[in-house]
Amino acid sequence: MNHRLMAIECHRFIREHMQLLLRRVQAAGKMSSVNWNGSLMSRLVALAIAFVLLTGCAYGRKIDYAHSYPALPAALTQAVEVQVVDMRPYVLSGNKNGTFVGLTRGSYYIPYDVNTRSGQPLANDLRAALLGGFERKGVPAQGAEAGATAASKPDALLLAVSVHEWKSEAAIGEILTYSLRAELIDEAGQRLATAQARGSDRVYDHGQAGQSALASLLAQPTLVRAFGGEVEIDTAQNEPAQDAPVRKAAAELFIPRLGRDGVY
Repeated sequence: MNHRLMAIECHRFIREHMQLLLRRVQAAGKMSSVNWNGSLMSRLVALAIAFVLLTGCAYGRKIDYAHSYPALPAALTQAVEVQVVDMRPYVLSGNKNGTFVGLTRGSYYIPYDVNTRSGQPLANDLRAALLGGFERKGVPAQGAEAGATAASKPDALLLAVSVHEWKSEAAIGEILTYSLRAELIDEAGQRLATAQARGSDRVYDHGQAGQSALASLLAQPTLVRAFGGEVEIDTAQNEPAQDAPVRKAAAELFIPRLGRDGVY
C-alpha cells in the first residue's frame, strides 16, 4: 500500500470513529444535531485524533526486513548461494499472503495485517538481508532459486533457509516470533550442516529485531564450523524440520482471547 492509500485508510479510520462517538453522544441525549463549530465537536475531533495516535493508525503498516543485514560470527572460506523458502503454514494454506509479516491491533483489538515495505514476499526480503550480511563481510554471495538442491559450482555452498514462523504482533507492546531452519549444502547435494534458531522477543526496532533473528541462525555452531571449512557430512539427511509452536515472549500485548486472530 503506497502513502496515498495509507492516508485514505487513516482518513476513513478517523471518520468511522468520529461517527461512532457522535452516535454515542446522540444516544445519550446530549446532542440533537451536529454542530461543527461548537466546542463539543472540537472535543470529539480531538478525541478521535488522540485515539488514532494511540492506536498507531493500524491501517497499511509496513515493515522493512530487506535491510536487516545480520552480523556473521566468522570468516567464510567459500562463496555462498542463498535460498529462502517460506514454510509458514498460514502462507502455504493461502490464509495469508507471502508479504505478511505480522499483526497490529486497532480499536477493539481488531487485527490488521502488516506487510513488507518492499511489496515483495518475506522470503525475498530475508534473502536480500542475508546477501547483504555476507557482502558486508566480503563474502561473494548470490541468490539461489527456490528449487535449488545443491550449490551451482564446486567453490560455493548453498545456504537453504526455511521460514517456519516469522510474525510480529503489536497492541500495546510488540513481539517478533520466529522459527528458522538452515541447511548448508555442497555442489554434490550433500548436506554439510543443519541449524535451527527459534525465539520470541520484545521489539523496539524492527530492523534490529530481524537482524538479531537472522544472526542467531548464522551463529549456530554447526553452521559456523562448516562455514569455516570444518566439513563433516551430516548423516541425518532426512531429519524432519521442527515446526512446533514457539513459546511467545511475555510482552504487554493485552490481547483478550476473543480478540485473537486465529493465525496461531
